[in-house]
Amino acid sequence: MSPLVYRMLAFGALAVLPLFQACSDEPAEANPSAGVPSEVAATGTSAEVIPAGLARVDFDVAGMDCGGCVLGTRAALRKLEGVQKADASYADATGQGTAWALYDPAKVSPERMMSAIRELGYTPTLVQAAN
Repeated sequence: MSPLVYRMLAFGALAVLPLFQACSDEPAEANPSAGVPSEVAATGTSAEVIPAGLARVDFDVAGMDCGGCVLGTRAALRKLEGVQKADASYADATGQGTAWALYDPAKVSPERMMSAIRELGYTPTLVQAAN
């Protein structure tokens, strides 16, 4: 193979790397609420700082099976007016997809977010909502 082909293959491998990273359970940001006035609410298994005026919602998402599913779900949630932050993940080992969002309850509801996820062809289940 020519050196050009090797370079193209290497670039292609690097281009898909973010898809695999999107499936990890690592947080999207190291400290998403630094410097923001907030209240503390228990969500899931740990306490999380939720900025004042926002709420958090968590979903289980059936039907996700790859990094592309994760990216599509994340984008669908983030484009909704009132969603401040959102993320999704997929665990290959368990076959379980999840998603969460920090949102302004005056602008968007968990039901609207579930509808956006359904439009992608997945089945969301509300796990927890906290203000």
